[in-house]
Amino acid sequence: MKLVCHLCGIEFEKADKEVRRQRKEGRDYFFCSRSCTGIYANKIRHNTPDDGLKSYQRRTKKIEELLGEKLSTAKSKLNKLLMFELAKKCNMDTCFRCGERIDGIDDFTIDHKESWLLGDDPAKLFYCIDNIAFSHAKCNYEAGTKTYVSNCKNTIKEDSELYTY
Repeated sequence: MKLVCHLCGIEFEKADKEVRRQRKEGRDYFFCSRSCTGIYANKIRHNTPDDGLKSYQRRTKKIEELLGEKLSTAKSKLNKLLMFELAKKCNMDTCFRCGERIDGIDDFTIDHKESWLLGDDPAKLFYCIDNIAFSHAKCNYEAGTKTYVSNCKNTIKEDSELYTY
């Protein structure tokens, strides 16, 4: 007897006797292979939607719908909020550049005291805790731009072939 696979839609043949036996047991649908049978059984067993996503992807998508933004963005905002609150509690909320208090989280940035881009060992300077301070966003960006442009104007940094203007 010719049948159509319930899962993939492929036409296949099955013995009449076997089809009658399975229908007598209450089965109204048939599968072309054990693979299709297993896939269908797992969908039923785990109540998996047919959206092509893995379970962790489905979870992340749901979280992003609840938060209204990408999960990585939300985590970054939370980390910045925590850092700002801890800086205030430790009295480290003073701008490294101008010495004034940093009042809001939107103005709060991590600042490298010495430019890591211009150092002999950029990776070491970038991660060095002693080279880290907090600054107003404006102060940080102005200082970085002035230092970077004045030291590297129209040159190529030899080690990393980094173009600077």
